[in-house]
Amino acid sequence: MTVPVVSVLLISWNTREETRRCLDSLHVATGGLPYEVVAVDNASADGSADLLAADPRVRLIRNPRNVGFAAAMNQAYRQATGELILLLNSDVRFHPGALDTMVEFLRVRPDAAGVSPLYLNPDGSFQQHYVQLPTFPAALTLFTALRRLPGFRSALHRFELRGADFSRPRELASGSCMLVRRTVLEPDRIFDERFPIYWNDAVLTRTLQAAGHRFWMIPHAAVTHTRGASCRLLGTASRLRHLIGGLVCYLRMTQPRYRVGVFRLALLADHLVKRLCRRQTNLGWRDLVAALRGDVGPLPDGDRRDWAIISGYGPWATAQDPPTLLGDRFDDHRVLLLERPGRNRRLHVRFDGSVWRASPPALVPFARRSAPVRAVNDRYAAGALRRWLDERPGARVLHLDETSRHLVRRLNEDDVTPIATALPASALARDSRVGARP
Repeated sequence: MTVPVVSVLLISWNTREETRRCLDSLHVATGGLPYEVVAVDNASADGSADLLAADPRVRLIRNPRNVGFAAAMNQAYRQATGELILLLNSDVRFHPGALDTMVEFLRVRPDAAGVSPLYLNPDGSFQQHYVQLPTFPAALTLFTALRRLPGFRSALHRFELRGADFSRPRELASGSCMLVRRTVLEPDRIFDERFPIYWNDAVLTRTLQAAGHRFWMIPHAAVTHTRGASCRLLGTASRLRHLIGGLVCYLRMTQPRYRVGVFRLALLADHLVKRLCRRQTNLGWRDLVAALRGDVGPLPDGDRRDWAIISGYGPWATAQDPPTLLGDRFDDHRVLLLERPGRNRRLHVRFDGSVWRASPPALVPFARRSAPVRAVNDRYAAGALRRWLDERPGARVLHLDETSRHLVRRLNEDDVTPIATALPASALARDSRVGARP
């Protein structure tokens, strides 16, 4: 079996036609270059996954839900075997010979860690789509009227590379189509998953540049880029929340704390002025405040299964492999495990690859042995959890022990099933009746 030189990591979410054109162009752009395609489909609803599965040259990973670009790219990377890694969006089409040219550039330039092509719009015009690390003045201009002031306008133009020369190779990078040496990457991930859609390429570029690695753009390797084929499906509000929330997280990593505060105040002031002037704002107040905390919000989820919400402090709350312990009866449900309440004021929910895990918030983090305090915290936690579930469709079946009866009638459940809390883990694995309807 031929070992691939290039592992192409392709991420797909509801871009069936773009994905088809991308694969067609890839298969004619490589000549005799040995390559593999590892594709991840983020629960598309338009047949994208079936298209990928039908291509014998593609190794497909089907996600039951949309995990975002960064996490999906990391999934694909862990399955890749090539010495060169091509990060590829499904809305990119290669011009003949483009990938071969990029590979050859890395062969003759051992000082280069990665290379990106020249981007063209579908009409053939030049497209500026390269990663620039945002300065603080540039960050302020992206979402406020400060861009109209001369000094800030200049910072924005530098960030956008206006008037730059793209007719010759230059040090630039792009996460939409970038060929990278595996040796400069971490062994198990490429992108920081705290940035699910936006700014992950900026974080990667910043990290690798700080380690002394150089990335290039070469104009004699060209691709056509539709630009934002998947992101447009997010909707304006969700896209803005991801952009602003991701940028806040990036500024936390790169700027002094006071500058992050200035950034937040500038966006809040800009929003208030627009509302007072009755100008349209594409992001509601609640979403803006969440984004300024660094909360990008949920990703659109292709998973429409019902919810099995399991609460109680039995062995399932800390099990390493909940689907095995809980049995096959939950295969047709999304499983949400409610863990012990913490001291956090906000609901924390994470997906560990098999089930969701939620850490309920506490409005009053102390004196939890007091019955009145517990009642306040229980009501507060149930409200936060219901708001989270309301953003995700599906009927809700609660599996509760006696410690969690306060959730009944507060999560708009369709059914409630009692479970035993003292059952040992070995028995839970054997007894298919646990959690079954009485």
